[in-house]
Amino acid sequence: MTNAEAIKAIREYYDIENPREDDDILYTEALKFLIEETQDPKYMTELAWYYCAHKRFDIEIKYLELAAECGYVPAFEELGYMWYYGQHGVQDYEKAFHYFSKGAEKGGLWCKYKLADMYRFGCFVPKDEARYCQIIEEVYEEIKHPTRLNQPFPEVSLRLAGIRDEQGRTDEAIDLLKKAKEFMAERLSMDPFWGHIEVMGRIVRFLDKISIHVPSRFPSNDFYDLFIFTETPSKYYMGYRGRRLELEVIEENGEKAIGYNGKWYRSFEDFCAKAEVDGKKFTSIYDEISDIRDEAYEWIPFL
Repeated sequence: MTNAEAIKAIREYYDIENPREDDDILYTEALKFLIEETQDPKYMTELAWYYCAHKRFDIEIKYLELAAECGYVPAFEELGYMWYYGQHGVQDYEKAFHYFSKGAEKGGLWCKYKLADMYRFGCFVPKDEARYCQIIEEVYEEIKHPTRLNQPFPEVSLRLAGIRDEQGRTDEAIDLLKKAKEFMAERLSMDPFWGHIEVMGRIVRFLDKISIHVPSRFPSNDFYDLFIFTETPSKYYMGYRGRRLELEVIEENGEKAIGYNGKWYRSFEDFCAKAEVDGKKFTSIYDEISDIRDEAYEWIPFL
């Protein structure tokens, strides 16, 4: 196998809808060949993700650690998150702090803001609110003009909004949250990843908390306002291409459920991750949803 053949095999693997065992073998062997030939940590990390998807976490960690030894920031990020959240069943804040610190030294923004969280909550290190605020302020200065959707702009803006609100600078906090919400909506339109949906929920709820409150029945043009509206049992309607789409929120024994088109979802987060209209996730057409209202309002079709 040559480098060119290995790269070709990897590209072709991604075009296979349902890879067979032989396809998996060729793909992993191609990556192992390139790792041996080039020592490129991006191939180590890619192979680690493959083994993660196949729940071979011991091998995943092996290749992530190899990539980290090469100073590869995405590997530091993956390892830090893995140990911080205990993604494979074992939580280790000492290891998380180690990898986030190494990644932060290399300029990794995801590592920097998670390192700040560790100071805030006292994970492995003593609680240090001043250090937390300092890091978040510094990271925001680096990221306040984001150029890519995979940058942690909304996550950092959410944290800085909390700092500004504590400082009594609520107008600035609201502005930060609005920008974070807009950015996260774009990110979710591309990939409704559960973790990002949860962050969007935190942004919207915090924005609602510190903004001038508007009655929940007031018509809205913002799909993500449903994070707030669906906390109250009722029927809700959304305008989409001249049609009325209906949601029903019920509560039984303290548990809420959201019904749409014959299916039920355990939360609005769950709805965002799974619900579709015309074969499209709602998150991908969020900017086409408007005129959200509850059953107390008369429906007026779009012209």
